[in-house]
Amino acid sequence: MISVYSVAQIRAVESQEISTRGEASLMKQAAAELASTAVAMLADNPGTEPAFVIALIGPGKNGGDGLYALAQLQEQGISTLALQYAEQVHVEAASAYQSAGGSLTDFSDGQGELANASLIIDALYGLGYRAGSPLPSLPANARVLACDVPSGLNPETGVAEDNVLRAERTVTFGAMKSGLLTIDAPLVTGDITVADLDFDFSSVTPETQLVDEAAALELLNQHRSWRDAGRHKYQRGVLGLIAGSDLYPGAAQLTAKSAVNCGVGLLRTHVPESVRPLVAASVPESVPLDDEQIKEALSSSRRHLHGKGAKISAWAIGPGLDGRTPPTGVIAEVFASRQPAVIDASGLEVVPTGPSEQPRVLTPHSKELRMLLGRAGVKVTPDEIEQDPIRWTRWAALAYNAVVLLKGPTTYIVAPNGTSLVVSHSAPQLATAGSGDVLTGILGYLLSDNSLTGTQGLRTVPNRRIMELAACAAIIHGHLGRVAAEDGTVSASRLIDNLPKVMKHFGF
Repeated sequence: MISVYSVAQIRAVESQEISTRGEASLMKQAAAELASTAVAMLADNPGTEPAFVIALIGPGKNGGDGLYALAQLQEQGISTLALQYAEQVHVEAASAYQSAGGSLTDFSDGQGELANASLIIDALYGLGYRAGSPLPSLPANARVLACDVPSGLNPETGVAEDNVLRAERTVTFGAMKSGLLTIDAPLVTGDITVADLDFDFSSVTPETQLVDEAAALELLNQHRSWRDAGRHKYQRGVLGLIAGSDLYPGAAQLTAKSAVNCGVGLLRTHVPESVRPLVAASVPESVPLDDEQIKEALSSSRRHLHGKGAKISAWAIGPGLDGRTPPTGVIAEVFASRQPAVIDASGLEVVPTGPSEQPRVLTPHSKELRMLLGRAGVKVTPDEIEQDPIRWTRWAALAYNAVVLLKGPTTYIVAPNGTSLVVSHSAPQLATAGSGDVLTGILGYLLSDNSLTGTQGLRTVPNRRIMELAACAAIIHGHLGRVAAEDGTVSASRLIDNLPKVMKHFGF
């Protein structure tokens, strides 16, 4: 996992590193990372021959990084041009670039060359960007590599200007900045590489931890064993699904199909009588579960903490439930059980606040988070949630004594004790009806498999592990969106069709 820090924390550590190692040394190290990424990007798309790299040069250290990077590219035989976008530039870096044979030109004189560039390095502002600072216009479809932070993006808040320089890749220095993950940032940074430059953060507590795909693969393998290959279906995980209504019969089917295509050992579905034939036809692998069978399963699970007695190992509650209908007695009993549960959609309208023995993860989007907070007596506006999502997700986690996964371009996962994880691995194609139901099926499956939770029977799943599996579900969901988009437009049904090969990618 990648530690995430505030701009103030990074500035403090950077200042200490400069005083110890010298500004020029750090700038050249940063420039080497930038130049290396530029070379890799040129190799990825060698269309323009010979390669021609232009850097937009600002007045401070960010511009100096860009100039030193151009000098290194010049020394590798790559044609470059530096366009000066301010009255002054970093003197030593400019001298090094010109000594390497580079040409430094005023932006107004060299602007026409941008159309010929194979790659544009944005080295205008970095952490020094302030709202309203001038920004150039770039040619359509220009390939942009951002130096530390895309120009036009507030590195503290993640708010971007309309004319922000959207990057294909960003090389950020020292550590991951929180502002690269919030609000507009995931839409403008492209792929982010963290060049740590050997900064020492040992005495600094990160704001949160970013889970990437490599970390997700490691987390998913944490409790697996070669013996898993010999498990029968009950040992592979039994998921109980409480979903659907006359109004929304499709949501139950989507979640059920999602869980089955993930590879759940057995799916047991509690749906309204009118929805049962639909689920039976679309998900023939599922087994119906009525009120009495739920009570029997809960009673059996309480008597047998290990082995076959625990017939349902996790629950998924909420997709397609009619939120206008009070919860039935069995749902209340499930909420009082000790099996882990993922609660989504209309389930969020009936989940109780306060202490609970059940390990839960609630999966709202921002509007549903506002509703949850309102039910708990906390008034908040949509803008307040957008500006500080981790803070308000923490309030909900505390009020409901549950892990809360806030869905969006960046996913925030927060436990009642305030610890958090972040996933910035989403895909815009996931903004489609039923996508959340697919996520519920994925997470329900992960919670049902004891080899993933690291538990046997009803031994409580720690909130930390709930958080990790929620992050893994978000990673899988994001990867699924990208895979489905490769062949055209995306729907929830197409997401589900692609689940088997995506799950195989993650080792299932």
